[in-house]
Amino acid sequence: MSILPCRHRLLPERESYCWRETTRLAEDGMALMFQARDGRGPVRCDRSLAAACPFREWSDRAEKARMVDCPYCHRRHREGSNSQMLCEAWSSFKVELARIRRETPEGHRYYDEGTSRPPYDEHTTALIRRLVWQRLKAAVLRRDRYRCQDCGASFNGRRRKVYDPHERGGRGGYRWESLEVHHIVPRVLGGSDHPGNLKTLCPACHQVYTHDLTVDLVVRRRERRDLMWELQDQDEDFVEDPWDAL
Repeated sequence: MSILPCRHRLLPERESYCWRETTRLAEDGMALMFQARDGRGPVRCDRSLAAACPFREWSDRAEKARMVDCPYCHRRHREGSNSQMLCEAWSSFKVELARIRRETPEGHRYYDEGTSRPPYDEHTTALIRRLVWQRLKAAVLRRDRYRCQDCGASFNGRRRKVYDPHERGGRGGYRWESLEVHHIVPRVLGGSDHPGNLKTLCPACHQVYTHDLTVDLVVRRRERRDLMWELQDQDEDFVEDPWDAL
């Protein structure tokens, strides 16, 4: 018995991960409707889940695309499939990663001022961008040798155990702390997922940037709102401030 096809799966006609999104924002895009049991990724859609899922979408009139050779992984994909687009986008990112290794010194594999240059085609879909982001975070951590690029703290892996005096109701204890990938030019200000715009930070150093960005956005929003009110007082056409949506 074959699995019922669904356009929300990474591989619509095979068992694979479900990427149906909600309208709720998450750290790396829109939140997923279904999560794996550990909460760390999408659920894998198998035959039983596909048969019971009320959100399955597929057109019976859809024609099966032909198989084409892939110049990147040297395998075959359905033409126009998510797997083909993911392979193309990830290969483009690896090209940029190799280029920045040639352009920057060892231990400092990013641009100090960041960049807005995308690492893949501008028409790449939101789903593929999200899938690539999951891979490139791991690639950036390996590139930076699991070390915070600001304070130099070494994790010897993606996470480490740290002592926290506030744990266990103030009695103190250990908790896990994970490295984070930081956008030098924030996404909200036009920054991209280019490897030259990414660097590894510990949570404490990353929080400093997050706080500064929040303050900067508040100041920008206030300045624009003051300008809007000034234009309105001058009987100009009032235009909604796009920053209010951030």
